[in-house]
Amino acid sequence: MTGIVATPWRSGRARAQADESAMARVMRTRRIRYGVVDAQPPYCCKDPVSGAWRGFMVDLAADLAGPLGAVTAPVESTWGTAVLDVQAGKVDIFFGLGPSPEREKAVDFVKPLYQNAFALIARAGFDPTRWKDLDDPAVRVAIEIGSIYDLNVGQLCPNATVIRLRTNNDALLSVQARRADCQIIAIILALTTLSRNAGLGHLVVPEPQFLYPTSGIVAKEPDQAWRNHIDGWIDQRRGAGALRRMLIANLALVGVKAEDVPAQMLF
Repeated sequence: MTGIVATPWRSGRARAQADESAMARVMRTRRIRYGVVDAQPPYCCKDPVSGAWRGFMVDLAADLAGPLGAVTAPVESTWGTAVLDVQAGKVDIFFGLGPSPEREKAVDFVKPLYQNAFALIARAGFDPTRWKDLDDPAVRVAIEIGSIYDLNVGQLCPNATVIRLRTNNDALLSVQARRADCQIIAIILALTTLSRNAGLGHLVVPEPQFLYPTSGIVAKEPDQAWRNHIDGWIDQRRGAGALRRMLIANLALVGVKAEDVPAQMLF
C-alpha cells in the first residue's frame, strides 16, 4: 500500500520540476549548466590531464553564476548540436553562437556579447580578397557542419564546393592536407589557431566584411525571467568593460595580444 501511494507523489514532484522555469531551476539547484566545445580556444578547451575546462565561455559562466551563489557545470557538446542540447534541457545557457532565422525558431538568443567577423584560414598559394573569389566550383571551402558558417555559406559563395565536416579541427586538417583551399571560421578562432601554428595557412578577412553578433542561447519558455536576467547581466558587464577583459585575457593564454584584436570586434 505504501508503494502505491508513493508513486504518484514522486511523479507529481517530477512533473513540477519538469515544468519549472529555467530561472526557478537555477535558483533551486544553485547550479548553472553551460555548453562547452573542446579544442576551441580562446572560447573553451579541456585540460587533457586534469580534465578542467578553461576559456572565455568558462569565465562567462562563472561570472554569471557568482552573484546568484551558484556553481557551474560544463556540459560537453559541439557547435552543431548546441541548439539541440538547449532544446533538450541539457544546458541552461550556451555561449558563443550567432543568430540565424533557423536558430531563432528553435531557441531564444540573449543580448550580443560582442561583434564578430567571418575570416578564412587559407592554404599557401590561395589568396582570395573578396567573397566572390570563392564563388567557383573549383574552390573547395571547408566548414563545420551545423555551424554559423554552414548557415551562411550559401549566401557568401553559393557556387563553391563546400566540404562539411564534424568539427572546426576537421575542417582545418582538410586545409592542411590540401583537400580544401580554405576554411571559413570566426576571426577570433582564426587568430588563435594561427598564433599556435603559423604554418597551417594564412589569415584572410574577405570583403565585404561579414559581421555577426556573438551571443548565447537559452530555451524558449513562457517565463522569460532567465533570459531577462542574463540580458541584464550582459548590459552590466559590458558597461564595466568586463566582457572585453575576459576575452582579451583568454586570448593572451594562446599568444594573441590585445593589439591583435581587430577593430571589427565591437564590445
